[in-house]
Amino acid sequence: MKNLTTLSIVSLVALISTPTIAEVKFSGFGSIVAGQTLEDDEKLTADFYDVGQYENTTTFKAESVLGLQVSADIAPDLKATGQLLAKGTDEFKPELDWYYLTYNASDNWTLMAGRRNIPMYYYSEFSEVGYAYPWIRPPSNLYWWQVTQFDGFHATYDFSTDDFTNTVTAFYGNEYSTDNKEMLYYAEIGNRTLNGAAITQVNEQWTDIAGFNVNIIGESFDLRMVYFRNDRKRIDTNVNGETAIRASASGFSQQFIGIGGNVNVSDFTIIFDANYVAYDDDVGTVFPTYLISAVYNIDQFQPYVSYSKADHWQTKSDNEDDYEEHYMASAGLRYNLSSKASAKIQFDHFEDEGAGGPEAWAYHGNSQTVSAAVDFIF
Repeated sequence: MKNLTTLSIVSLVALISTPTIAEVKFSGFGSIVAGQTLEDDEKLTADFYDVGQYENTTTFKAESVLGLQVSADIAPDLKATGQLLAKGTDEFKPELDWYYLTYNASDNWTLMAGRRNIPMYYYSEFSEVGYAYPWIRPPSNLYWWQVTQFDGFHATYDFSTDDFTNTVTAFYGNEYSTDNKEMLYYAEIGNRTLNGAAITQVNEQWTDIAGFNVNIIGESFDLRMVYFRNDRKRIDTNVNGETAIRASASGFSQQFIGIGGNVNVSDFTIIFDANYVAYDDDVGTVFPTYLISAVYNIDQFQPYVSYSKADHWQTKSDNEDDYEEHYMASAGLRYNLSSKASAKIQFDHFEDEGAGGPEAWAYHGNSQTVSAAVDFIF
């Protein structure tokens, strides 16, 4: 029987431990995912960042992904790593997703420079590796931010205390998402215009991203805590090529606070993730989100249930209603086909209780979705 902590570690080890050819290591992962909603007028956004969506026709494109990672020891204690990613939302066109250098400065210190995921969530490091977690996907209304990566630096210090393994990481960087799919999707469904012309491109800029995360691993638990802040700017481009900074989404900073992890109790694994984002804007925008999930580990089977909720409040506004409020309740089953492959089936009930009106915050809609997946690593 394998608990979820073990599966996550196995996933990461397998991605960096394949045989070498001339000091170069190849590894990879993939997920073949199919799904559809149960009613004609329903839609589920399963991948917010790339706008991977299910409707009432079966599709493999919303979440299917293939990844290839290449790493090379280019000098003593210095390694270069790159990752190609091909997603169904991009017609499986390969793109260079990660690229970074890793320097082992000592037994305790590791330095990294390049492009990686921002360590926002418990599963940020392997959010695309479906084999690493029990569900078909981490709940999309929790893993929903329009920026997930950055170019920057990490400094990690590893140490042990009594029965715990501890990691502290400081990071700094910037992200210039010049063609942000998620923000363009919201602009399109909201009929947003610039100088009377439709918006065709959104540039999302997060600058001076600075923070730290702490990870503590014990015999029966894994705990992650994160904090970072950054400045924000959003630039719209219309069909005529005109550009303008969007004042309502620019000129202020944001803070991100998160805690997540898992606890193993007998044959059960409890997974949790909670985040709180606060804007330093005129209306006091905050986004509290959380996830709780229970997994029952029985031989090769792992039935599970989960519940996640996201809110969007404006604490300085006279409007007491939630601007965004949606939750997802899920149930599913994972079956471990081998040490490197699993099959899953999942049902999701998504409820959108966001405010209506001119801003149309209830843009997701309610849905019920069934999906199935085969995940693998190599």
